[in-house]
Amino acid sequence: DGQARRRVGAFDDASSLYAASQHTLDDEEEDKSLSPVSVASPVVSPLKLQPIIVPILHNIGQLQYRRGRIQEAIDTYSETLRCARIIHGEDHTTVAAALNSLGVLHYHSSSDESDEAMALFQDALRIRVNSLGLNHPDVATTLNNIGRIHVQRDEFDEALQYYEDALRIRGARLGTDSLDYAATAFNAGQSLHQKGEYDRALYLYHEFLRVALVKFTKNHRDVAVVLSGIAQIHQEKKEYDKALELYEESLQAGKAALGEYHSEVAMLLNRIGNFHFERENLDAALQAYRDGLRIERRVLEPDHPNIIVTLSNLGEIHRQRSEWDEAARLYGEALELQHVKFGTEHEDIASTLNTLGLIHDQKGDTCLSLQYLQDALLMRRNVLGDDHLDVSATLTYIGTIFYRKNMLKVAMDLFKESLRIRRSALGRDHRDVAFTLYNIALVHQQRGCYEEAIECYTETLRVEKLVLGDGHRDVSMTLYKLGEVHKAHGDLDKALESFQGALTIERNTVAADDPATIARTLNEIGNIHLARGDVVPMMEAFNEAARIYRSAGLSPNNLVVSGHLYAFDISCPEAAPAA
Repeated sequence: DGQARRRVGAFDDASSLYAASQHTLDDEEEDKSLSPVSVASPVVSPLKLQPIIVPILHNIGQLQYRRGRIQEAIDTYSETLRCARIIHGEDHTTVAAALNSLGVLHYHSSSDESDEAMALFQDALRIRVNSLGLNHPDVATTLNNIGRIHVQRDEFDEALQYYEDALRIRGARLGTDSLDYAATAFNAGQSLHQKGEYDRALYLYHEFLRVALVKFTKNHRDVAVVLSGIAQIHQEKKEYDKALELYEESLQAGKAALGEYHSEVAMLLNRIGNFHFERENLDAALQAYRDGLRIERRVLEPDHPNIIVTLSNLGEIHRQRSEWDEAARLYGEALELQHVKFGTEHEDIASTLNTLGLIHDQKGDTCLSLQYLQDALLMRRNVLGDDHLDVSATLTYIGTIFYRKNMLKVAMDLFKESLRIRRSALGRDHRDVAFTLYNIALVHQQRGCYEEAIECYTETLRVEKLVLGDGHRDVSMTLYKLGEVHKAHGDLDKALESFQGALTIERNTVAADDPATIARTLNEIGNIHLARGDVVPMMEAFNEAARIYRSAGLSPNNLVVSGHLYAFDISCPEAAPAA
């Protein structure tokens, strides 16, 4: 009767009946209270051990687990394990069942307990294989659980090996229409999804869906979860219409199964928000995030991490839309909740401080920006260590502000420390290393240290070509800056070579979107030909630049460039008289 009441959710009644079973075995008096509290941590006297006590304790532990009382359940299953070993011996299947259940509890208790959970599962697997054989469904259960530990550790290759073994056993012994088979298919699909093996993942997700639609209704929580997973794969495959259709179907199923005000419905809304954000559909993303936040604030604790994430997502949309005040307000609210949740120092707090610094910099409030960024830097050093890449990022942001303020020595020191960290963590051939080298070259150029600037731009160029390819837009930008420095250093041949290299890439990458960039480079090329006395190529460069301006509806007077647009109005007047 206790089992039946547990299955229908009558936990108090079930708890009382399990307690009654235990008290009967312990020869307790009939009028002893049978409240649920009385079975919180049952301990059985060695004098009254009987085989039936093991399943009774197992049921009590399972009930505590279902009610979210993890530590009580751990205590109960520890007692179950002790009793099973005394009654049945070390290698009995009831011992394996208790070990498996304890492993599940430690898995759910904390990721910090994964080693404990793994040891329990391995012991359970050894006993089950020895007692039941390699192809028993209980063996598959433990294999599945070991796979979950590997997923928790981001060890997806190892997880997949266990899941595939469990899937094979469950398919053969329980049939491919069983829920246990479907559950392992879903787990294996998740690991394949994480590994980027989308087609196999989709097959297994659809296997789960096939079984679930028969065993459940379409409006079931698990159906909503797998539909969302399938949608994510289509999103990652850039099949956006299909992805959005599945996300919306997942949301409908989730709402029907759980009601509108449920944390999982909020999670689905946030995924839809992420989808729209990636597609740069900011209005739709904003609405999805707002709907998710409304639900989270109703069903979650006020400082729940999900609320903090959603506030940050909303803040980021307003930041992308240059709505600085609203962005700062939302990130500021997230920061307050982070302080409540995490205390004074935490890497997430440092990240929000860093973002607030960038927002205030974009607002033009340099002093407040530096305050936030310096607080973020100090916290990142304290929490993550001096050599963490996040420290490097904040050093770069602060250095950029000092560079704009023409405080070049301070900027150089910050950029050099950032470079040291990035080279140590990423090696010499990483794009972020090239980015920092570019910043250092800018400082050298601004100080008039042209040889040092040339050295840094040249190294930047080497890394960019290696990582991005010869025709990338970033390569053209570096070539342009290298041309500027060669020109300032008096080496017009190398300057011309650099500007022409930049122009070739610009024609292929930005011709339609940014004609002013091409005109600027043509102007530099024209000026070099002018300095060398090469009249024909000079006029060709200036005339093409003028034509680009006029066809784009631009005026040379409105262009912000380094250098001067050489005598456009003189050499190329709007209506020059015939010669």
